[in-house]
Amino acid sequence: MTSRPHPIMRALAHRRRELGLTQDELAERLYLSRRGVTVSHRETGYTTPDLYSLDAHARALGLRLALLPLESPVERKTA
Repeated sequence: MTSRPHPIMRALAHRRRELGLTQDELAERLYLSRRGVTVSHRETGYTTPDLYSLDAHARALGLRLALLPLESPVERKTA
């Protein structure tokens, strides 16, 4: 069973699609051995990357990790 992806991963997946990159293309930029499988697992919440991997993921998409959302707007409203 998969869990919901973290808001940071949802933002990164959105940016990947904005750039017109496939999961395999992003995996190549990240030097991941399992290609799109790893990217897919991250984007769907099946796995959670460590902080170093999140930072590399963001930089590969031209983003800064510090500027990405830590929670979704819905989570903010209910907190």
